[in-house]
Amino acid sequence: MPTIEVINLSVNSITTLEDFAHCPNLVELYIRKNCIGDLSEIWYLRNLRKLRVLWLADNPCAAGDHYRLTVLRMLPNLQKLDNSLVTNDEVNRAMEHGHDLAPPIASLRWQANGHIAKDKDLRDSSVEISLDETNKIREELGLKPLPVDKLSPAKHRTGSSKGRNANILTAVLTLIKELDQDTLEVVANACKDRLESL
Repeated sequence: MPTIEVINLSVNSITTLEDFAHCPNLVELYIRKNCIGDLSEIWYLRNLRKLRVLWLADNPCAAGDHYRLTVLRMLPNLQKLDNSLVTNDEVNRAMEHGHDLAPPIASLRWQANGHIAKDKDLRDSSVEISLDETNKIREELGLKPLPVDKLSPAKHRTGSSKGRNANILTAVLTLIKELDQDTLEVVANACKDRLESL
């Protein structure tokens, strides 16, 4: 709907903002009390230059400490977020302290039983992480960068294996963002041990 300007879909079990990316004239979006679990879904709204009002409260993604600053960093043109006016000072703080979100390659959410559920089968089984992105994460973990041939699938691998590996990597990289320093050290050590055993 390229000409729509106002959308109110509150209380509708919406899990992604992806479809709203195709509404370039959207000015107001009301999607409170839905099921948007990953704040990186905001990434889909970044090119909506006319968007001025966003009501995202009462979604699981709105529970984080840096929620408001992160949304405003990604969407600095907002005038109202969750029924609260946005000030210039707040936008300036958001540019310094809000988190920069990566594209939501896969939406993952924790269920009550502690397992990870895949929304929409991780959306796209052919998604790949670039070598630069992978090596940046590896550098942060204190690991050596991967050479190009390590990310390129071997000729005998099937497409489904490639997609499965991409999905696993996406899940791991998504979850790493949630870990504190002590836990990241445990992950780094586990990665080093695994690499040494290959």
